[in-house]
Amino acid sequence: MISIPCKISGLLEKTLKLGFVALTASSSLLGQTGSSYKSPDFSNLKPIQLEIVQESGPLGARFVHPTSEGVEIEMVDGHGMIIVGWDHMEQFQINKPMTESLNIALAQQDPALKVEQLKSEVVPLFPLASIKPGSTNIHLLIDAYLKAIIQAERWEEGYEASQITALNRSPASTVLYFYTIAENLFVTGKQEKGLKLLDQLVASRPLEESSEQTLKVANRLADSRLFEPAFRLFKPIAAQTKGLDGKLAILRAAYLCLELGDDQGAGDYLFRAKEMPEESVESEGSYHLVVGVRAFLNGDSSLALNHLGHAMSLVEADSSLKLVGLYFTFLAYENLEQANISANILDEMKLLFPDASYTNALEKETSTTSQSEN
Repeated sequence: MISIPCKISGLLEKTLKLGFVALTASSSLLGQTGSSYKSPDFSNLKPIQLEIVQESGPLGARFVHPTSEGVEIEMVDGHGMIIVGWDHMEQFQINKPMTESLNIALAQQDPALKVEQLKSEVVPLFPLASIKPGSTNIHLLIDAYLKAIIQAERWEEGYEASQITALNRSPASTVLYFYTIAENLFVTGKQEKGLKLLDQLVASRPLEESSEQTLKVANRLADSRLFEPAFRLFKPIAAQTKGLDGKLAILRAAYLCLELGDDQGAGDYLFRAKEMPEESVESEGSYHLVVGVRAFLNGDSSLALNHLGHAMSLVEADSSLKLVGLYFTFLAYENLEQANISANILDEMKLLFPDASYTNALEKETSTTSQSEN
């Protein structure tokens, strides 16, 4: 934990203690340099009866079993198997029969009921999600189920589905649902499952394929003060993205390092950003924001205010960077015992960002501090 030599107000002391808890929980994450993805083991799964159509004509209902390499399709009367690799299914259509009950479930308007009605029919299909969409209708059903999961906020059921899905071979359109599920596992306090799924997604998917979605999720997590998973996503983006976008990701990663108690890591990222020639108003504002936060955490509130003020003069008025700047400006003035100024800053945050996690955190802490003083 960073030692702050200057006086710490009651509010600031509580904030730093909360930061220590976050650091303890995330220590293993900060030590990671990367991970590899291992597809689920399908060897013990029961085969599923699906309709098989070959170029020469329909084969009818057959039992299909997924493997690590492809699918095994039962021959007539159970005598032997056709083994088809995941990338060689052009000659087959492997479809789930669209029964009346399945059509009724798909038409269900209540998301929670839709999940219940689809569950027994669709969950067994997730191990087959590696079949290319042009060779099956199961992705229609899988995506409908995942969409209902999200609408009904059944995040743990979405997690369970992800663990029987080969994320590295499934269509990007399906995998993107799992980013939303991972994000909300963190939001609802299921951090272990959220981190595991997030690690799997980052390890299994090419960055260029899902970078836009990954960046959106990372920013939302950071804005929600879920620094651990946000850093887990920004870390590979900062390592692999070039140009101005890469510089902005590096500066975001630097800030997240500070929130997680890694001053050295933040310094390394700042050095990298300083060496990059690309520049914009946003990148300059981001740089001064990180330097200001770092100065504050190292005990120099006056220096912090100089950099934070410069940063906020450059960034958009409604940006998350402005929000972070206001948050640490509040804390800096609290540390300098300028209560009137800090109160005005909190009022500005309530006006500009009434529902933000940063605003809510300060409101909660100021309310607790006020009650304890009374």
